[in-house]
Amino acid sequence: MPLLQRLSLRLRIFLFFALIALGSSALVIIDLYLALQRIGFDALPHLVLFGGLTCFGILFLTGWVWQKFDVNVANPIEMIVKDVRSLVHAGAGQGLDQETGKYLGFLNPAIREISEALVEARNETDRQIAVAVNNANKQKRRLESVLKDLSQGVLICNLDHKILLYNHRALEILHVSGDLGLGRSLFSVVSAAPFHHALERLTRRFSEGRHKRHKEGLGQLVICATADGRHTLQGRMSLLLNEQETSATGFMITFDNVTRQLAENVERDRLLHNALVNLRDPAANLQATAEMLTGDFHLDSQTRHALEQMIAREAAALAKRITALDDTAHAMLANAWPMSDVYSSSLFNSVLRRNSAESLKITCEFIGEPIWLHCDSVTIVELVEFVLRKVAETTGLKAFQLQATETGRKVYIDLHWHGDEVPSVAQINSWLDEPLDRDLGEITGRDVLDRHKTDFWCTRVPQGTIHLRLPLAPARDHHTDEAREETQILPERLEFYDFDLMERTNLGSLEDTPLRELDFVVFDTETTGLDPSGGDEIISIAGVRIVNGRILSGEFFDQYVYPGRTIPPATTKIHHITDAMVANAPRIDAVLPKFQSFVSDAVLVAHNAAFDMKFLSLKEESTGIKFTNPVLDTVLLAAHLQGQNASLTLDALAEQFGIEILPDMRHTALGDTMATAEVFLRLVDLLEASGITTLRQAVEAENKIAAIRRQQARY
Repeated sequence: MPLLQRLSLRLRIFLFFALIALGSSALVIIDLYLALQRIGFDALPHLVLFGGLTCFGILFLTGWVWQKFDVNVANPIEMIVKDVRSLVHAGAGQGLDQETGKYLGFLNPAIREISEALVEARNETDRQIAVAVNNANKQKRRLESVLKDLSQGVLICNLDHKILLYNHRALEILHVSGDLGLGRSLFSVVSAAPFHHALERLTRRFSEGRHKRHKEGLGQLVICATADGRHTLQGRMSLLLNEQETSATGFMITFDNVTRQLAENVERDRLLHNALVNLRDPAANLQATAEMLTGDFHLDSQTRHALEQMIAREAAALAKRITALDDTAHAMLANAWPMSDVYSSSLFNSVLRRNSAESLKITCEFIGEPIWLHCDSVTIVELVEFVLRKVAETTGLKAFQLQATETGRKVYIDLHWHGDEVPSVAQINSWLDEPLDRDLGEITGRDVLDRHKTDFWCTRVPQGTIHLRLPLAPARDHHTDEAREETQILPERLEFYDFDLMERTNLGSLEDTPLRELDFVVFDTETTGLDPSGGDEIISIAGVRIVNGRILSGEFFDQYVYPGRTIPPATTKIHHITDAMVANAPRIDAVLPKFQSFVSDAVLVAHNAAFDMKFLSLKEESTGIKFTNPVLDTVLLAAHLQGQNASLTLDALAEQFGIEILPDMRHTALGDTMATAEVFLRLVDLLEASGITTLRQAVEAENKIAAIRRQQARY
């Protein structure tokens, strides 16, 4: 682009007026010189006086006209151009100011009419797109519902092992939050070797065409460990093909946590080994003793008696060991039976619904507070309903009460009724020996009790009622209101997938990668003050990821930081963070490693990034955490696009682009982060419209602005 075209409109107009002034003055000087040749040098003082006045008048008049033209024409035109570009490229919703360019005649009204027509056309297009997107979203929501309810973790990755999709269950199984996200490497959360091996085998099987006759097709069993080695996962990797099924584009993994299962298998093997060791010696001793007793050894009575005593001792020891092994095996069998935590009210309601299908109708009142317990709810419901019906048939009663109470390490299910007849132990045992339900096969009540390692008993309580008591295990997980609130922090619909990332297989160098294909982490800090070198500290840090041009609102980092000093009241008035709010927060040396893990290799973005980066760089020595990521500053990028005279505050840019910042979120690290992320995406649109499409070009643009600011700071 020629140099003249790169100059701003206002500067070019200034140069135009300057040329007029200088040219006019030059003509006056030339005319005076010619007049001097005719009149003679005696008139020189007069000609210099009038010529100087004339030139001064020309310069003053030209400068005055230029100043009025700049204020009323050039500057309004630049403002209109900025608004129009924001409207066209960044989708800014606000209309053009009527006061701007009021001296431009019909130009301003004409541009406003064009802008309004553009907004109307865009709104109509948006409405049509919204209808189409809504239809597509219905299908997506179905997919999301399926993924959300799957009991197994699901991950889909491209061939660069970048995650394109994950579900809630994957987060739970992997025991991670910020480490798992769209565009991140699979190997940040699991060991790499098993997946490299499985992917190599599947790729070779596909390239050789053996998948068509292989019993597992394009699937492969994978066993791996989480990155911290604390959990063992077992799953299946399946190769994903392109539409033409000519090449692989990625792979899908379905997996589950088998750590407990493996531990139980190891325990089972150890039990078998110990059983063999513990039984071998007594059995050998018994065999040897029996051979001596039955053989022709002419044993005297004392020796025979000693051998018989030995047989008795070994037999008793053997029986004791067998009993212990049986108890252990019984406990392992019970633990192997699938059980889960269930709410007692849900269990009791199931009992009533189960009974409503029977001919003998029974009413049941639930008393006491509902609590959580751990059991196989299907068989327990069948057992309780079965026994309830047996008691009703025996006593003739149809009104009962059910209650769940927790005492010590047990939860008791009590069936209460009023009456005189208490079922005998023999009667209860006969009930327990009967099959419960045809659909459950031949399972009896006794089988259910054995699986739960419990028993039934019946007693009369002092209040004149009879209760049948069933002890069960308490819930294994915490089911408090706080826990439910914590799980509800995550939005219902997160950005759990982005299949466009499937195409990003070869990005080349980071600097030359298109901005839209880069991963960004937009971040912000709240501090005790504005002087990082003077002892001010970070008290809150937040970040959100932008992947493939989308803000992943579900993948954010938000953490209070204990600063080790008091927060001045003046700064609390701004960000509303008090000493009490950060009193129990981790220190910066514990927070920055997690934040660095969250950032990974993404490009950092901040509003006035130099301020935030200064705080981070001052902590490099004490924490050992150094951020070497490329950094973009929305202030400098906006200054490049809109000029340095424009207001570049976060509030001004948000208002210009029609971005709403909730009042209670403004000046919070997370709130400002989200607003900055929205502004940054609008700036990327404008940067692309101005020919800046790569990270290298964006950095060069903001470096020029930074250099200008440094020069201005000298004056």
